Amino acid sequence: MKIPRIVLAGTHSGVGKTTLATGLMAALKKRERPIQGYKVGPDYIDPSYHAAATGRASRNLDRWLLGDNLPSVFAQSSRDHWAVIEGVMGMFDGMSGTAGFGSTSDVAKLLDAPIILIVDASSMSRSVAALVHGFSSYDPQVKLQGVILNRVKSSAQEKILREALSEIKIPVLGVLPKELSLQLPERHLGLVPVGEGGLLEGFIETLSELITDHIDLDQVENIMLGAPEFKEPVLANETKKTITCSAHNSNSKIEKFRLGLAWDEAFLFYYQDALDLVEHSNAIIIPFSPLHDHSIPEDLDGIMLGGGFPELHLNRLSANISFLDSLREYAASGKPIYAECGGYMYLGKSIKDFEGNELPMAGLIPMKAEMTKRLQGIGYRKGVFREDNFLGPRGTAVQGHEFHYSRVVYDKDYPPAYELFKGNQADRMEGYTRDNIVASYLHLHFSGHQELLDHWFASPSGRIGV
Repeated sequence: MKIPRIVLAGTHSGVGKTTLATGLMAALKKRERPIQGYKVGPDYIDPSYHAAATGRASRNLDRWLLGDNLPSVFAQSSRDHWAVIEGVMGMFDGMSGTAGFGSTSDVAKLLDAPIILIVDASSMSRSVAALVHGFSSYDPQVKLQGVILNRVKSSAQEKILREALSEIKIPVLGVLPKELSLQLPERHLGLVPVGEGGLLEGFIETLSELITDHIDLDQVENIMLGAPEFKEPVLANETKKTITCSAHNSNSKIEKFRLGLAWDEAFLFYYQDALDLVEHSNAIIIPFSPLHDHSIPEDLDGIMLGGGFPELHLNRLSANISFLDSLREYAASGKPIYAECGGYMYLGKSIKDFEGNELPMAGLIPMKAEMTKRLQGIGYRKGVFREDNFLGPRGTAVQGHEFHYSRVVYDKDYPPAYELFKGNQADRMEGYTRDNIVASYLHLHFSGHQELLDHWFASPSGRIGV
């Protein structure tokens, strides 16, 4: 399987990976290449910039969340496309306590993809050669094909940098002057998503022109085209999609599961590959907006509320009384509701923003959420279901990620959704599960846990929350 591909790695966080990756995608698209963007790791926001540049939803490549399915997920979405993969942190930085598991270099090796290293050269001269030589030779399996020098201060500095790198025979594919560097807007969860006004008008076009003027796109394309054939793997947990319904006619198929998906400025954190899997798993997605709609759509079999930024839209969420009433009526019907992070907060009694303003929410979970200035949870976690629920039986283990500047306070005892583990150590109880609700701070990537969707969609019981 021929997949032209490249990985953009950084020496460390903050070298400009997202800006340069977005600009490179835009510039290659302008050359009429069928670019598909990717992000190593669990990040939801960086892919929104990729999508703005390519016109195509970006994908996440995370070894913890996808497990053995990562190569097959990549193969399915990259078919007939050119893959530009933005790395995470520094090139060899992976999960804590591991030898680089899940790092940019780890994923690049798994995909047999060549790497371009981005170097922040603002305070460097000849030492750049030692730095790049170290990155090139540290792991002999890494295929470092060239460097892009970012934030170079002058033509004199550029000459020194190029001469030093020529001695170790590492091609310089581009040099970005410091005065032309563009910054993407940030806030408490990182970059501002494109849908939240993260891009000024004309930004992508300006970025594309900057990349075209300062990076040798012909060389970049040659590196991508020189990537070896990619052997298409089979999904590790491939299962049959045709399910019969023994509760009715044993020869009949269950009707497609109608999954309502919260999708607007407040709830927008979803993995595209997981949404694709939903639609290949005997289900259809019905989008709705807690911000803009008067009520949830009719005849839903289940609801999913993803993460996002409800704290930025509290007044409108709280004032949409008719929608909240319809959600409460839906919950009372016994049909299942799954929620993550921001969606979890929304199901509680209230949310307090950074300024201390507290507004009432759905009230389906006996807790209050409040935003905090300090990060309350970050990192990969293993979760084990504490009770049987519509996603799986008690004891089912999942691999997820949390990242939130908020906490929740319960006003009475509650049944948690998970027992969480950091590595092999028990961490804490997390989330809420009762009857037809499963909700927590833990983000899951269902392409790594297809069995959860199978359990949810495949039987009549999955439509009534038990």
